[in-house]
Amino acid sequence: MGRILGFLGGTILTSSIAYLSLEHFRQHRTYISQSLRSSRKLSDSLLAPAQVPRLPEPRIERPSLVETLKDAWNWEVESMVRWVQGWDLIKARERFEETAINIVGSVKK
Repeated sequence: MGRILGFLGGTILTSSIAYLSLEHFRQHRTYISQSLRSSRKLSDSLLAPAQVPRLPEPRIERPSLVETLKDAWNWEVESMVRWVQGWDLIKARERFEETAINIVGSVKK
């Protein structure tokens, strides 16, 4: 029984010393961190120029759903106009004439 109590006593003593050491290191680290932060704030306030706050970027918002639908409609109309403007009317006329000639020729036969 003496060995077990000695083992348990040693384990408890060792673990409590380790816990208290780690707790002391944690508190010391927290203190050093706070001290460094305050030193940095102080040096930044003395050395760095004051920051002028920037104005927020203006946002472009749609006034309403109707305006959005108008823009979509206009975009569709513009794309159709561009598509029509892209036609080669001479080639289209020549193909139409060839097709008409072929149909008239087949009807005559």
